[in-house]
Amino acid sequence: MAALAEMKGLPTKALDALVSRTVELIEEPWDARVLYMDQPEFRHTTFGGFGIMYFKVDEATELITIFNVTWVG
Repeated sequence: MAALAEMKGLPTKALDALVSRTVELIEEPWDARVLYMDQPEFRHTTFGGFGIMYFKVDEATELITIFNVTWVG
């Protein structure tokens, strides 16, 4: 829920970049940096130069969960 609140007020270009990066991650969830070395399922990546998204990969359900979005703005 926190990530949704953080997306409020995101400019259209930033939101488009976030959605685009999310689509890429659905196909290649491991194409992002590890957030915690002992928990590689927690990852982070940038989106279009607008900010950083933090997410968790669940291989068993083939799901990514975005839990934080930080953007410049």
